[in-house]
Amino acid sequence: MTDADALRIGWTQSEAASRSRTYRGLLLVVLIVQALAGLGALIWPGHLSEWLALPAPTPDGWLRAVGVMLLATAVLYVPGYIEPRYQRVPNVVGILARLGLAVLYLCLGGNFRWLALYEVVVALLLAWTYWGLIRSELMSRP
Repeated sequence: MTDADALRIGWTQSEAASRSRTYRGLLLVVLIVQALAGLGALIWPGHLSEWLALPAPTPDGWLRAVGVMLLATAVLYVPGYIEPRYQRVPNVVGILARLGLAVLYLCLGGNFRWLALYEVVVALLLAWTYWGLIRSELMSRP
């Protein structure tokens, strides 16, 4: 291996590490927002329905269940956050699930369209940064 090859491999490994930090930082922000939303729906379910301009639910149990599901999905993402290069399934499934949620929110209509917009933007950002991470990781392997 020549010095030029060592510099190229070192650069690509550095690029892979940089993209990993970028993806993990973005994912951390998304997971914090998701966990806070889940806690909010669990603790104050009435505020969620007010924010979405929905009628106040008589039994608020379904809103609390939404909060628990948000927390559960955030926890399921943790292995993908810790080591995104080797734990690909949580990351890919999470991105696809966000796109599926966006479609569901659009079908529900009303103020759910803002949640759909959020999910689409987050899914696209995560997909873009994750693809860059995987591509640079593959390029760093001789």
